[in-house]
Amino acid sequence: MGRIIMMMNVTLDGCCDHTQVIADEELHQYSADLMDQVDGGLFGREIYQLMERSWPPIASSGVGPQYLVDFARKLDRQPKYVFSRTLDHVSWQNSFLLKGPVAEEVTRLTSEGKELLVNGGPGLGSTLAQLGLVDEYHFLVQPIVAGRGPQLLGGVRDRLNLKRAETKLFSSGVVAHRYTPVR
Repeated sequence: MGRIIMMMNVTLDGCCDHTQVIADEELHQYSADLMDQVDGGLFGREIYQLMERSWPPIASSGVGPQYLVDFARKLDRQPKYVFSRTLDHVSWQNSFLLKGPVAEEVTRLTSEGKELLVNGGPGLGSTLAQLGLVDEYHFLVQPIVAGRGPQLLGGVRDRLNLKRAETKLFSSGVVAHRYTPVR
């Protein structure tokens, strides 16, 4: 049986918005290391489209700091499973559109033994957390107060009890907290 790992950036006031975070080499390496542990990524439509606009051009051109080029190429190679009710196709390399209910699609993928990383969005993250499908949480707490934006797991309505497994401090002041659900 596979598992689901969720990684989300969050500001001190609970905002989960990729435009409101520190994205330096050390944090990209942390993300790349997580990608090395899994068989692919799970994306909601919004995060998928945001990343699709950004990363393939860097991967193909090789233009930019080497750590970003390496990250972009790793992400390009990784299978990407995209949940969307509105898209009719996905065109980024190694992308697969999922139209079925989240619980069914994720259960199917994990029953095939797939280990998957949830990349970003609070919508899909909340859904997976509410369904009890997340096996490990990585919250990268940013030393920023955004003052606005979507909230970390804002769609969760039932209490989630988590056990801290690890904490890591980055030179930027970001703190990564890794948790597992108490089941």
